[in-house]
Amino acid sequence: MKNVRKSKFLWASAFIISLGIAGCNIFNPTESINIKDGDADALTYEGYKKIRSNEYSEAENYFNKAIAADSNHSQAWFGLMKATLNRMLNGTQETNVFSLLAYVNSSRDSKVPFSGMSDEVAGQLQTTIDSVNVIADAFIERDKSGKTDGIVTYKTISEGYMVLQMMKTMLVLRKTTKGMDGCSLKKGEENSCDMASVLNNLKNDPAETVESFNAVFKTCEESPESMTKMFDSYLQGFDNLKDEAQRSAVSSMCGALAQETEEAKNNEDQQTKTLNIIIGQFGYSDILDDDGDGCVDEELYDGEDNDGDGEIDEDVSDKTNEIEYDNDMILKNVAAGKTAIKDLRVVKRAAPNEKYTTVDIDMNGKTVSETNSELDREWKFIYPEYKNRVAAGDHRFVFAAGIIFNPENLPFEEYDAYKRAVAKDTHYPPAYDLAFRKKYIGGCWVNYNEQRFMQWFEGRN
Repeated sequence: MKNVRKSKFLWASAFIISLGIAGCNIFNPTESINIKDGDADALTYEGYKKIRSNEYSEAENYFNKAIAADSNHSQAWFGLMKATLNRMLNGTQETNVFSLLAYVNSSRDSKVPFSGMSDEVAGQLQTTIDSVNVIADAFIERDKSGKTDGIVTYKTISEGYMVLQMMKTMLVLRKTTKGMDGCSLKKGEENSCDMASVLNNLKNDPAETVESFNAVFKTCEESPESMTKMFDSYLQGFDNLKDEAQRSAVSSMCGALAQETEEAKNNEDQQTKTLNIIIGQFGYSDILDDDGDGCVDEELYDGEDNDGDGEIDEDVSDKTNEIEYDNDMILKNVAAGKTAIKDLRVVKRAAPNEKYTTVDIDMNGKTVSETNSELDREWKFIYPEYKNRVAAGDHRFVFAAGIIFNPENLPFEEYDAYKRAVAKDTHYPPAYDLAFRKKYIGGCWVNYNEQRFMQWFEGRN
């Protein structure tokens, strides 16, 4: 079984893989292009000549005139993206298209992406990405609705566009680490911040983060080739898939995540839940109760509700746990065109890694050890066989069998609001005391005493 931590920072590696295999894309400003005679054609041709001579502002002027003459001219849109990207990146002495790779390479040895980049350059890069995205998004919308000539398409620019969105998520992650202990952004200083904390800090700005991820996954779904190598390196069992099966699996996984992020873009509560799911892809957990049910990291990243509280993957367990996936079932699901996360992460068996032997998931005062029967409660399904879990509609772990969620039978919206409020009630003394949590939320709160209740707040502030 693979160890998904073979690289220090997945997104940096994905960036390098995508940029390295990208051919004709917005990051390559020098390729030739054949232009026919005509007004928009001639303007576009002049624009590409200016790009080749590094006169980016003049190139933008030509491409804008070409689009004004013929808004269907895809090569003019393509050129405008290239010219804008290069002109804005070259606005600082430190940054150009090629130096970005050096920044990302240095980030592979750090837990913070773009760790050696100054705030000024990071701000310029953010502005550049936003400016190019305005052009790219307008072009993609036109391409999808058949309002371009089809010479250059969304698929043509997809690899470069995906890299832009990856950079945007990396900049968001960089921003969230400012002020965190050990998360130095200064070149040459040691970076010792905890990666789980870094990733979970993405939730401090969930709307921007979800939007960036959504663009990445939507592009990956439609053009999965550039992400296939990354998935082969990080997803357990993925290396068993070959050729078209691999491509279908990547597209399906990205599609599932694209749908998750699309639904979350305008829903604050959904954003945090979605980010938990994405964080699970990185292989890091926070060993916290993220949804307010009192249970700690009780969910596997499998698209199922494993504790019966109505939430899916809200407390994502570390993917280096001894989780065995049912690859035969996953292959059948891919062949059948199934795209839900639960169909692509079919768990055959789950067991804790060394770190999780000291985690008391249900907070009953007992942790897992080799001689402890609690292993059966916290790490085994009530129905061990996946087909039986599906037939019974019950994907719970044994520890949740005797736990009652929503003991007062409140309307779902009211109960969910209480849980959300409790999850955010992280300062001691709390606004919602233990008696309230036991009465109105139930769940694992029934196992807490005052000492364990105090432990719940540790590491949250």
